[in-house]
Amino acid sequence: MKLLVSMVLALTGVTAIAAEPAYTCNTDRGCKEESGPEYALGRGAKITLPEGWRFYTYPTAPIPEMAGLREIRAVRNGQVIAITPMPKPEQLVASESQICSWISEGAKQYVAKSEEKAVTPVAFSQNGVVGCYVTFTSANPGEKPFAVLANRRHASVASFAIVHPKVIFSVSAVSETAPDDDYRAALEAIKHIQ
Repeated sequence: MKLLVSMVLALTGVTAIAAEPAYTCNTDRGCKEESGPEYALGRGAKITLPEGWRFYTYPTAPIPEMAGLREIRAVRNGQVIAITPMPKPEQLVASESQICSWISEGAKQYVAKSEEKAVTPVAFSQNGVVGCYVTFTSANPGEKPFAVLANRRHASVASFAIVHPKVIFSVSAVSETAPDDDYRAALEAIKHIQ
């Protein structure tokens, strides 16, 4: 369990580092461009995003526990969703409060420069999927204080931890601007990973 918590905390801070600064599909790193709006995340999990998102996938670690899983980047108009899968131990049963505790710890780094000035976790669960997320917006309109993706700064960030029956996902959603309807629709879609 300690290893799992450490993995979630580590990934909360660096989930999206594998994305390329220009949001291009780096085939030298094994990237494949996929079609959407529905995308199979592996092991029976899927996400359906609103129209207009481009999906890029990258290979995960070449170990048996990661078989069938790929890192996902979904990109649209200065917004990026980074989905990082992790193997789920069969015996792991995580409650909403445990997951919110994990994600809250990793998200503390965003508080000082946020409008929210506090970590406010929001739990969700449906059909055997349990998760929690936190969101932050720049305290100063027009500024991009959050460094989540490599070589980019963002005005909005949301961090999710999601425990699916067969896999765990660490998800970061970022926007170069303040939240708009497209960004909020994407966050809603992430809460409905099945």
